[in-house]
Amino acid sequence: MHYSTVTGAAVLLTLAPSALALGSATVVNNCPFDVYYASVSQGVSAEAAPIQGSYSEEYGQQNDGVSIKLALVDNLSGPLSQFEFTLFGGKTAYDLSNINGYPFAEWGVSLVPSVTDDPNNPTCIPIDCPAGEAVCTAAYNAPDDIRTLVCADSTDLTLTICPGSSSNTTEKRSAPAHSHNRIHSRHFHVSA
Repeated sequence: MHYSTVTGAAVLLTLAPSALALGSATVVNNCPFDVYYASVSQGVSAEAAPIQGSYSEEYGQQNDGVSIKLALVDNLSGPLSQFEFTLFGGKTAYDLSNINGYPFAEWGVSLVPSVTDDPNNPTCIPIDCPAGEAVCTAAYNAPDDIRTLVCADSTDLTLTICPGSSSNTTEKRSAPAHSHNRIHSRHFHVSA
């Protein structure tokens, strides 16, 4: 009997970290051209780099908003989409912001949570921006839009750029350049 108690405890300890694990945010580039990103959080910013297949980061500190800025050029000028998320009180708030333009209108994007149909988080739903639509109505397009969604903090979020394409090609071409740029700084203000 001692053996089964120890075995049961070992199984529970093995499962506990996964049950308590925080989710992650991932960006997948399926486009036949380079897409550049920079992950920016409260007071910390990174240099822009090309996404090599995909980029992923685990959710960070409570109430520390993160914006993964996405553009077609390495200096992040021109139209800029932002995949934004904030961890708070056992949940993750997220959105896609196109306030600074929408560089992926021709190809589309999709942001999909790993868990949907959660009765505790009814707004834990995908964001779909179909290819060819100049304005994605599921994203922030003006500073006063209300487009923030909420999932459990263990939910992974995956943003795919050019979701209808395959990125199996190793040689990518340059994306068309854009000359449009606006400054945008928005942080989540979520009360628990």
